[in-house]
Formats: sequence, structure tokens, C-alpha cells
Amino acid sequence: MSVSGYFPEAKRLYLNLQRKVASLEAKAFDEGLYTECANDARELGNRIRYLEMLVQQEGRGRREMWIGRISGLADNHMSLEKALTRMESAYQKRARSRQMREKLFGTKDERDAMRAQHTAYQTYQRNQESLKASNAEADRILETGRATLDNLRKQGDILKRAHRKVLDVANTLGLSNSLIKMIERRENMDKILVFAGMAVSLLVLFLLYYFLVR
Repeated sequence: MSVSGYFPEAKRLYLNLQRKVASLEAKAFDEGLYTECANDARELGNRIRYLEMLVQQEGRGRREMWIGRISGLADNHMSLEKALTRMESAYQKRARSRQMREKLFGTKDERDAMRAQHTAYQTYQRNQESLKASNAEADRILETGRATLDNLRKQGDILKRAHRKVLDVANTLGLSNSLIKMIERRENMDKILVFAGMAVSLLVLFLLYYFLVR
């Protein structure tokens, strides 16, 4: 094959490679497109070397003309290779920087997971503090209830002692049976009131415990 038949193919490959390199420079680094450009650049280099061998078969006059054109194509090829090398080097630098950053701080997914875990822990801490406060309030209410029950029991004991004293005095004074019965009814009523008060207090304590603790 002659230079005149082979050179246009090499020229078309160069122009196609030039468009791809321009596209690669205009957007974020695309490894697939870069690999395609690198393969085309390698193929163009092979064709230029083949042209440099073919040109030696041309006559002196035509040889000088083709040497100039092939030299220009080789210079353009070298410029594209330099551009590819520069872009690949910048990409590798960014990749190393990203890897170092991920090694130090973790990947984006890992950072998001850590933030979510931290948020969940904070929520857990708030819930624990709220539960402790509720338990403390329930303990205070229960303590108040126990004190109230103790007072009611003490009042019951006082009423019993007072009843016995009244009966003793009544027997001593010889009061009538009707008066004694009236006193007994009053005692029974007092007992009912005491037990009713205890029942209401227990119910209130149960409801407070149920709604505050649970």
C-alpha cells in the first residue's frame, strides 16, 4: 500500500480521536471513553510509524511532501497523547485523594451510617432520661401514697382506741344500750369512711403508676 492510500485512514483516525479527547475534556472523567481514546491513540501511533516506513518508498519529490505531512500528523498525535496523559494523571490524583479521605473519614455511606447511629443513640439517651424522670416521679407518688396509707392506718388505730375508751366510759357511767348502739353505728360508719378513703387512694396510685410508668 502506498502512502497516498494509507495516509487518509490515519488522518480520519486522528480527527476521530481529536473529537473524543475534546469530549473527554469537556465533562467529568469517563474511564470508558478514556480507554477508548487510549486505544485509538495507540493505533494512530502504529499507523504513523507504518507511514514513516512507507514514505521511504516514495520518489524524492513526493517523499519530502509526505514527510512533512506525516510529521505534522505525528506532532498532533503527540499533543493528543499529552492531553490524555494529563487527564489520566489528574484523575489518578483525585482518586488517590478520595481514597485517602475515605480511609481517614470513611465513605459517604459509612459517614451517613455513623450519623444515623449517632442520631439513634441521642434518641435512645433522651428516651432513657425521660424514663428515669418518669420512674422518679412514680417513686415520689408511691412514697406519698405509702405515707397517706400509714396516716389512714394511724387514724384507724386512734378511732379504735377512742371507741374502746367511749365504751369504757359508757359502761362506767351506766349509759343506756341505745346510746351504746348509736356509738357503735358511728364507729362502723367511721370504719367505712376509713376503708373507702384507703380504697380511693389505692385506685389513684394505681392509675398514676399505670399512666406515668407504662
